[in-house]
Amino acid sequence: MSESGEPKDIVSASPGTPKKRLKFSLVEPIVGIIFAVVAAVIFLRFSQIITITFIGGHLIPTFDADVIQSLWLPIIIWAILRIGINVAYLIERYYTQRLAVVSVIVNVLSAIVLFIIFFDDRIVHWEYVDFINRYFEEIAAWFGAIIARPNLIILAIMVIVMIIDSVTVIKKGQKAKRFKNEAEKSKPEEIEAEVD
Repeated sequence: MSESGEPKDIVSASPGTPKKRLKFSLVEPIVGIIFAVVAAVIFLRFSQIITITFIGGHLIPTFDADVIQSLWLPIIIWAILRIGINVAYLIERYYTQRLAVVSVIVNVLSAIVLFIIFFDDRIVHWEYVDFINRYFEEIAAWFGAIIARPNLIILAIMVIVMIIDSVTVIKKGQKAKRFKNEAEKSKPEEIEAEVD
């Protein structure tokens, strides 16, 4: 609760007005910007960090560093999209319908770029696939088939996160519009009350 007794995410525009707006934490967009920059730098400059997996006492290259680096343009586009939406959050500072629309558009574009990056099986190193097929051949073939495609696992996780983000922003944008409509309806009543 704030000092005025209202929930923290609902803030009056100014002391005398009934207009309420949904405010979000500035930490989330800042963390989003940092994540986008770090992820792009790791993928483009230090891809060997994410290309090694330790399984059964063996170090195996998971991703093909050359293929990752050949995808530099989609990786940069993804980073720009993620940085851009987080900068929009910092500028807007409140949930609005406009921010919801922009967020959904950026999430859809980001998902398309992620499909370009991660859907291609060439990104997974052949040694990793070969090792997984041999290692899990007798243990659990279905599990081996799943973890032999870490690119699709990463893609699925990222897309699910963006869907959740889009739904959350849409709901909060609608709530912000409802607050705005309520404020506009109550304004004429307040003016009449002041005249009386």
